[in-house]
Amino acid sequence: MNEHIRNSLPPNFPSQLAEAAFQAGDEWGWPPAIAANAVEWLASRHYAVLGTELWLVRDGAIHSLPIGNSGMPEVHGNEVSRQPEEPWQDFVARARKQTISYLRSFKTTDIIERGDLYFNVVWVDEEEFQTLIR
Repeated sequence: MNEHIRNSLPPNFPSQLAEAAFQAGDEWGWPPAIAANAVEWLASRHYAVLGTELWLVRDGAIHSLPIGNSGMPEVHGNEVSRQPEEPWQDFVARARKQTISYLRSFKTTDIIERGDLYFNVVWVDEEEFQTLIR
């Protein structure tokens, strides 16, 4: 794994998860079958997952509105917001639970467009979160 990739993930991120990911700039996506593993790892290191977005990757390009069973472009993913006065660890735990629940409920058969599916996962630590809300 090249040094740039290693530096854009949290320290000690599992290499097998990093190698299975699709990277687009500073954003990362994991196949639906293992995206929950990345979320679990992040939460265990006190990172809050702010949400996910389904990417369909074809020929190295991301299509963020894949064609679903409706025959139309569809948005798939979840978002988690911190509640007022919610302690950081409670937010991390709630975000983990909600995101993993969403990922486990997702059915790849709901997407009819052909390509490789990845869930882009957006995470922050508490310090980064504070800079986002300022």
